[in-house]
Amino acid sequence: MKCSDVYRHICDNLDQRLGTRRCMEIKRHLGACPDCRAYLESLKKTVSIYRTLPSPPLPKGAHERLIRALRESGCLPAPAAGPRKPGTRRAKK
Repeated sequence: MKCSDVYRHICDNLDQRLGTRRCMEIKRHLGACPDCRAYLESLKKTVSIYRTLPSPPLPKGAHERLIRALRESGCLPAPAAGPRKPGTRRAKK
């Protein structure tokens, strides 16, 4: 594996949960390459600092637009039918 391959795929290795062949190749490369190890450490520090910052507020309606887009794409199921209001009937199929 070359450094350019590591740079392209190193974010897959940040959480170290991947046991894929590529992840193992990256780990082997990191063991032999001080430049890529320094790059990984820099990324880890950046992520760590970023996580200490407060999340910016979402623009009004962003959450609803995201949920709608996820449902329309099939990535999120439609909401389950809630409880019926008293005096109403369920629609016949």
